[in-house]
Amino acid sequence: MNAFNPNLSRTPAPLPRGASRDSVVLDYGLIAQWRLAPYALGFFGMGLPLFLWTTQVALPVWLTGLFMLLFIINWTVFMIMKGQTARRMTPVPVPDAAIRRALIRERLWRQWLAGGLWTLTLLAISLSIGAGPHTATLLLLCAGAAVGIIFFSAPVLLFLLTLGPLAAAGPVFALYHLDSSGTLAQPMIGGMALALAMAFILNRHMQEHYLLENAQLDAALEREAIRADTEALNEARVALMETLSREVQSGLKGVEQNLLQGLTHLTRAPAPRQYVDAALAEITHLQTILVTTLDNDTAAAGQIEIDLQPLDIELLAERLMAQFADLARTRGLAITCNMQGLPTEGAVRGDEHRVEQILAHLLSNALLYTQQGRVELKLLHLPEGYLRIEVVDSGPGLSEDELALAFAPHSRILRTSSGHSGAGLGLSLSRSLSELMGGRTGAESTLDVGSKFWLDLPFDRHAKAPPRPAEPEVDETAPDHSLRILLIANDSLRAAQLRDVLEHQGHKCLTSTTRERALTLARKAPVDACLISTGPFEALEDAANREKLAAWLESLRATQADAHLNIIALLPDGLQAEALSELGVRALLMPLNREALVRALA
Repeated sequence: MNAFNPNLSRTPAPLPRGASRDSVVLDYGLIAQWRLAPYALGFFGMGLPLFLWTTQVALPVWLTGLFMLLFIINWTVFMIMKGQTARRMTPVPVPDAAIRRALIRERLWRQWLAGGLWTLTLLAISLSIGAGPHTATLLLLCAGAAVGIIFFSAPVLLFLLTLGPLAAAGPVFALYHLDSSGTLAQPMIGGMALALAMAFILNRHMQEHYLLENAQLDAALEREAIRADTEALNEARVALMETLSREVQSGLKGVEQNLLQGLTHLTRAPAPRQYVDAALAEITHLQTILVTTLDNDTAAAGQIEIDLQPLDIELLAERLMAQFADLARTRGLAITCNMQGLPTEGAVRGDEHRVEQILAHLLSNALLYTQQGRVELKLLHLPEGYLRIEVVDSGPGLSEDELALAFAPHSRILRTSSGHSGAGLGLSLSRSLSELMGGRTGAESTLDVGSKFWLDLPFDRHAKAPPRPAEPEVDETAPDHSLRILLIANDSLRAAQLRDVLEHQGHKCLTSTTRERALTLARKAPVDACLISTGPFEALEDAANREKLAAWLESLRATQADAHLNIIALLPDGLQAEALSELGVRALLMPLNREALVRALA
């Protein structure tokens, strides 16, 4: 419940750290008394009919009317004070201790004044009662009201010490004055003393409750602050890793492209080509480590996204077999795939990219650490609703302690990994990814015999695997003679890559970096096609830009009046494809698909 907000369904905010015991007790006591206001209204409502009936037969009419006027004034003042007190309650801890103390003091005096008005009214009613046949009944009602004031004052010790005795004094004094025999006075004194004693016990109990509640809320806020700091730290770490990965990947990609470009000119130089191949292999390895490290930190922070879909696990296995066939052949290992345990109906559910990432790591580990023998990918259906994908090798094997260490992050088995670089995150990441997909990973191993690592994925008997992509059709009608292609590219590296691709297909290239230079070249030599790779075009929704591009295209086509000029543009996205199509330009999306380029040129 929120002590500092009229909405009573929330939790109160603790006082600032270092607040004294008295401050905590007073603040929470005022809150508890403020919450008793609805019950005080109910208490008054139940006693009012009996009070009115008694005063009609025991008091003059004018005095009864005066008491009712006092009740109206008291309730009006009480409700005003209650509303002002609610507005001064804060829903969150106030960092300034002086401001917090000032708010507490203001609420203290407002609530004390509201309670004091009712106490003085009760005292006035008690002292104005004269002798009569119903005097005892009316004084007993006043005594009950005094007990109510004592109870509603119990949450705050100051109110209990001041308002409680004053409320009890009126009925007791009036009864002693009107009942000389003391028949009712003595029991009333005993009852008032008992009520005050019980109120003091209740106040003591509530003080301990106030301190305990404040300590619990303080601890909860501290835990929440620690959790928020931890989340912020994880987010910052992931952001840093993403930035570093992106920047390093960009640098490595540039080096890789330059090496690939240079590799095309080293076909007759075995030694330099070997060095370039080694550099490219190392770049690929570094990129793999970067991706694995980033994914591991993202998974640990709970920020990795998983897209669970029915998978064609057979197609995925075939793709992995083709991917690792060359590596197995170079290491002299046999690699096989056993799908006899694959059910004929149903499909596994998982994230295709993540499943392939896990299995690729298990297969690469098996091929890397196995010196001779075989590696097998095996599919088994488990009765508990999983499909198990096993990677079995005839490698050196692991002991139980080494097997447990293998799944720990940043841990590597020195006995088997000596001479092999890596971050020691692959198996840890695989386990995290499998759990996010509702699966599991595990392993069994025997020293000097081999190891078996597996991935279990949920299997749905009623799911259907997605349809396989259609095989790309080869256009057999494409001309077998070379084309003369005008290449327009404003990036030298990209121009060299495209020229290498086109010349590898048997075409001849003229290269230009600007449209004006391209027109000059087209006027001097016959051209069959024009390939434009300058990134996005100018904003074609602008009529002026569209007319300017259309005029240039018309000029380009005019240079080849005797032939139909095929104009192709490579675009980073498809936003301008429709506009270019209307101008007679065919758009291809990047990254470049060589089969699509062949068909476009044909």
